[in-house]
Amino acid sequence: MKREAGFSLIEVLVATAVAAIIMGATLSALTDAVHTTDSVSLMAGVQDNLRASMNAMSHDIIEAGEGIPSGGITIPTSAGGLSQVNRPGPVAQIFPNTYTALPVVIPGAFLGVQAASPSPTNSSLVLYGQATDTITLIYADTTLIDNSPFPQPPHTLSEFPIYLAPTGAPGCAAGNPNPAPAGTLAPNGASVVFDITCININQGNAGIHPGDLIMFQNPRGVAIQTVTSVSGQTVNFALGDAFKFNSTGLTNGTLQNIETSCCPGSGVFPPTTATRVWMITYYLSNSDPFHPQLMRQVNFNPPTPVGDAMENLQITYDITAPVGTPLPGVNVKQPIAPDTPNQIRKVNLFLAARSEVANSQHAYLRNNLLTQVSVRNLAFFSRYK
Repeated sequence: MKREAGFSLIEVLVATAVAAIIMGATLSALTDAVHTTDSVSLMAGVQDNLRASMNAMSHDIIEAGEGIPSGGITIPTSAGGLSQVNRPGPVAQIFPNTYTALPVVIPGAFLGVQAASPSPTNSSLVLYGQATDTITLIYADTTLIDNSPFPQPPHTLSEFPIYLAPTGAPGCAAGNPNPAPAGTLAPNGASVVFDITCININQGNAGIHPGDLIMFQNPRGVAIQTVTSVSGQTVNFALGDAFKFNSTGLTNGTLQNIETSCCPGSGVFPPTTATRVWMITYYLSNSDPFHPQLMRQVNFNPPTPVGDAMENLQITYDITAPVGTPLPGVNVKQPIAPDTPNQIRKVNLFLAARSEVANSQHAYLRNNLLTQVSVRNLAFFSRYK
């Protein structure tokens, strides 16, 4: 009898086994490729968040001190020398009450939230390590410029004093060889009126808004006020502002303290300039503990997120010659009295981040960046006394 063509059972089993082996190897390679692609994508997100956060912080640290007087900005203090100025950040607190002036770099060692990490497999949250840090930076906005109509040239907020006795025509109109602003400061420091021919505070990027900080300088000293409302060319500084800068009757740091010495309470001031100031605070937010963010808060305005899934922020400082040693201090969490933040020259930043979600293998991916930033306006100091 003629044998029919085909495969024997043994041949089919061998072929099936070989195909299964090849298919298994292919699927394993494909699964590994998927896991790798997933991990690479998640790690790229981690890196993007870290770089964006570092870039933002570095930019503001470099600018710290721009346009600010040496020694910082005088703040209101009582006869006892203690201040009660509120500090922006993750929780309600005040700047150290021994401050009589705000330095341009203000450490916040352990004032942030505690570092935390979520479990990739359940809803638990694990707290670990010490509390995170915050940092507050101050610099002047010296780029304000209005959109004065032609032929009037554009002007900046700090270009002219608020008031100058005219030697000719008052104001800052085009062609006036001796600009003489005709603005005024209220005797009680509650408001300032800017001469519209010198600066239009409602045009261009010179617009002043509630919540802005205005620094006033003259030969008598420095004071800072919080804008509470704006009406035309009048800027008001009502009591009870978020910072508690708007004060009267104190020993130092108020507008009344920089009046002409002859006439306290009269509203007579030496030539006084006004400059808008930014106070910027960085900190980690745990409003959503499973998705902590690095926040950037300008003054007491609502904070904005800079980086997502940030797990840790640690900051140290390099300072010039701490008291008792000729050598600079390195990696100091904060200057200890009698050293002060005015001795800070470099800021060392450590940021740790994780992926926003777990990967396909139920694990979070993590990375960190460490950098050192020189404070441009504080980087040089005299070695020779």
